[in-house]
Amino acid sequence: MTLSATLLAMAALLATLAILLIGLKAIENRSRLHPELLRKGVHVGMGLVVLTLPWVFDRAWPVIVLAILACGTMVATRANRRLRSGIGTVVGGVGRDSLGEIYFPTAVTVLFLLSRGDWLLYVVPILMLALADAVAALVGVRYGLSQYRTSEGHKSLEGSLAFFMVAFFSAHLPLLLLTDTGRAEAVLIATILAFLVMMLECVAWRGLDNLFIPLGAHAFLRLYLSADTELLLFHLLVAVLLTAFALVWRHRRKLDDSALFGCALFGYTAFTLGGWLWLLGPVVFFLTVTLVWPRSTEDRPHTVYAMLASAAAGLGWLFAYSITGKGWLLVPFTGSFAAQLTLYGVARFGHQPDRGPRSLRLLGDIGLGWLLIQCPTLLIAFAGGLADGASNASGPDVPGLLSDLGLGLLATSLVAIIFYLLVPRIYGPPMREPAINPTFATLGTVASVVAGLRWLI
Repeated sequence: MTLSATLLAMAALLATLAILLIGLKAIENRSRLHPELLRKGVHVGMGLVVLTLPWVFDRAWPVIVLAILACGTMVATRANRRLRSGIGTVVGGVGRDSLGEIYFPTAVTVLFLLSRGDWLLYVVPILMLALADAVAALVGVRYGLSQYRTSEGHKSLEGSLAFFMVAFFSAHLPLLLLTDTGRAEAVLIATILAFLVMMLECVAWRGLDNLFIPLGAHAFLRLYLSADTELLLFHLLVAVLLTAFALVWRHRRKLDDSALFGCALFGYTAFTLGGWLWLLGPVVFFLTVTLVWPRSTEDRPHTVYAMLASAAAGLGWLFAYSITGKGWLLVPFTGSFAAQLTLYGVARFGHQPDRGPRSLRLLGDIGLGWLLIQCPTLLIAFAGGLADGASNASGPDVPGLLSDLGLGLLATSLVAIIFYLLVPRIYGPPMREPAINPTFATLGTVASVVAGLRWLI
């Protein structure tokens, strides 16, 4: 494609998007359409326009330039009062604190780069982003009666089911009609994609669904495109069971519904990338937090932010394992969840400062995380030789195992003491709520590094 043809195509795309925004603004001025309807009109229109990119451009730089121009326009719309009251009401008239209009072109560009000319890996995620998300929002606004709680308010069961159906057909029809994928495999792949991406949409906040939906759909489609029927059925069963397991505890109100979906997604990711042993620590943490401590009496339960703070360090080690295949990464991964369980117990000092001797409670919290998560997971791992260097010809490396267990206890004790000293500053009075999640994430990361020192140095 020549330079002049490329520039002409870029100009045509920009003109099409400008006409779309101006047209929707004219409709807004002449009618009283719901702001969500206008916003999703932009969503669908932009999605259908960018759907053509793999056939229009054979290089990445025009897409990158278009994304920069689009993001710049959206930033200018936010900053300039005249633009904000003009086309800005079409894009951001719903009144939510969202950066979705920035994430949209960013996601399109990343998808274009990741797809590397494979139209299927680009088209299916874009269809889900453009159609499923828009239909879900509109159905939720018009017919949403069964509400569930998220970090930013409420979403509807009807909207989520509409998302699932449209996402299913967005994947199933291209797979069935335009590829050599078998009928059964096409149905199963589309079902898994629709189910998992629906949960990503439930978890997303502040417009991040415009990133989570396409990138998640791309990752899962790439993962399962060559899988056989048995594997697909098994993974679908695991996803459904983990979601049901998380939702069973919904009545305890420890977590809001989007955080529960986030827990199920994390568990599925841990199982898919690492195997069942990588699922053990998160499941024990989830069960213990729910069962050992009393039911939460707070009006506002923990949100997806709290879930991410607890899982942040573990997620990093899990992705490192998926890239390197180093089994010893299970050690810091497990250490992070042992520390999180201990930190959760120590945090009770801020809510219930007078329940028993503090020294005994602190020792109990340290022992709880170490004994319930780190000890059983590492014992099973080393007995089965699942960590690199954990076994040799004569059997398990007992000194190495004892060293890892000792470092795990040290890590858990260290962060427990640090957090115990910080509790009066964080939980007050006055309570400094914005500091809680970053503190959990930071101390969990520190504990995981200390727990894995034998392997890291």
